[in-house]
Amino acid sequence: MGRARPGEVVELDGRTLEGGGQLIRIALCLSALTGTPVKITDIRGNRSSGGGLKAQHLACVKWLAHACNATIEGAEKGSTTLVFEPGKVDELSPAFKRKTLPDRSQVYDCRLDIGTAGSTGLALQAILPFILFSKLPSPLPVQLTLSGGTNVSGSPSYEYITQVLLPTLHSIGFPEIKSKLGKRGWSHGGSSIGNFTLDIPPRVASGLPPFTLQNVQPLDSKPGKPTHLHATFVAPASCHEHFRTVLLPTIHHHFGTSYSTSEGAARNLTVTCEGSLHEKRMYFILVANVPTAEPAHSTYTLGRDWLYDRKIRSHERAATEMVERVTNELAEEWLSGGWVDEHMRDQLVIFQALAEGRSEVWAGMGEDGEVREPSLHARTAEWVAKQMLGVRFYSEGACDGVGYGCDHTGEQTPARDGIEDTLDRPKR
Repeated sequence: MGRARPGEVVELDGRTLEGGGQLIRIALCLSALTGTPVKITDIRGNRSSGGGLKAQHLACVKWLAHACNATIEGAEKGSTTLVFEPGKVDELSPAFKRKTLPDRSQVYDCRLDIGTAGSTGLALQAILPFILFSKLPSPLPVQLTLSGGTNVSGSPSYEYITQVLLPTLHSIGFPEIKSKLGKRGWSHGGSSIGNFTLDIPPRVASGLPPFTLQNVQPLDSKPGKPTHLHATFVAPASCHEHFRTVLLPTIHHHFGTSYSTSEGAARNLTVTCEGSLHEKRMYFILVANVPTAEPAHSTYTLGRDWLYDRKIRSHERAATEMVERVTNELAEEWLSGGWVDEHMRDQLVIFQALAEGRSEVWAGMGEDGEVREPSLHARTAEWVAKQMLGVRFYSEGACDGVGYGCDHTGEQTPARDGIEDTLDRPKR
């Protein structure tokens, strides 16, 4: 694609590839960061339930517009065309409000309220990169509060965010982010609104060095056994005992018999059960910490989960289904040798594109012995980053990032490379 001139509007077809909300979230985040105007047409045009902006997307649009003083057109519920033109920002983005806490410490306070049970996990994908790459005038922590759904179908849950996303971001160079759940918000059993807060430590530099999430061992070498497994089950209390009963033998079948929580045994399995307080709310996530050969004493994090979305005829039967499916899917992720699970890969695309130099996120090997193909979500994220930044992605997960915010660039808006504008991936 050609090099963009200052002020040139990047036009994106919202039906491209996955054709859903991810395209909007990434495009607007990159627009707000780089000051590049963007026009998106046929928003969520591939959605069978109907396209256009929903509450969650509007909350992201309005938050980012406020953050960069953008002029927007089409920011209405159901709108299928949106124009987003970032404005000028003084020393501090309006998204950050300096706040004194009761202990007299100070933070930058950020808030996003969806107003419905729309996914906070998806909204976080739009605003967290903006926050992490923003250059703040004072080295204060950022306290980010999101309100909406914390356990929503087809989106990252609060548990996935805290147990998988945040540790992975820490492993690639960001500070350790702490989280606190205020209240759960569900899309099942009648929608309900919840909230959680992230405490983000200050960063010395606003740029991100290149990172590698890839095994240095031979491709046919087996990954190390997980050093720890963490199971979290949120469901009616009546099925907790049954869940524990079926979990351990299923884990032994897929990962071996060394996992136990009994006294005197290695505590390499943690099981947390929580009452969901509703008969139709059942959620299970299993997370593995897997050791790496290099660097020594390091681990990577994989996770799989399921917010049960079938008719519940028996809570015990549903719990068994959840244990079998989630454990099997996590075992497949682990055996692939990839250092990220399928869902984490697409969430890291924007960080690869903004990092300095080549970052590699290898997805592992499939059962056919071939490198696993990226999901449609990952391909969509890559396509948006190409259009907005001119970066290049390679077939096995590498990306030459623009080095956004790095001191040597001398400016906040990266130049765009001239690359071929194509949806075809390089041949292996």
